[in-house]
Amino acid sequence: MAEKENIIFAFQSLDKWAKYSDSFNHVGVIGTFVLPAWRKKGIGCQLTKYSFKFARKHKYEKLVIYVRASNVGAITFYRNLGFIQKGILTRQVKIDSQYDDEIFMEFFL
Repeated sequence: MAEKENIIFAFQSLDKWAKYSDSFNHVGVIGTFVLPAWRKKGIGCQLTKYSFKFARKHKYEKLVIYVRASNVGAITFYRNLGFIQKGILTRQVKIDSQYDDEIFMEFFL
């Protein structure tokens, strides 16, 4: 989490892929949220370095991310970190009656 003057402007989540079976304990799902005014300042990279360190310490071997296909900046960000695109979920997101595909990517720690 990143904050300034008690305002959170960025955070990253790391959750288990699935909680119903121990066979997925080595896989995590990561999510990154940075307010627009704070993007492209290296905050996402700092959060990701910390999350990778935490994930390795807790025996994660692989991380997965879902990114809206229209979010070219996020796709580029994750590619630059080493995530590889694995597929597309068509019409996965619906915001204000508008559909967007979702790209899923993976990274091996």
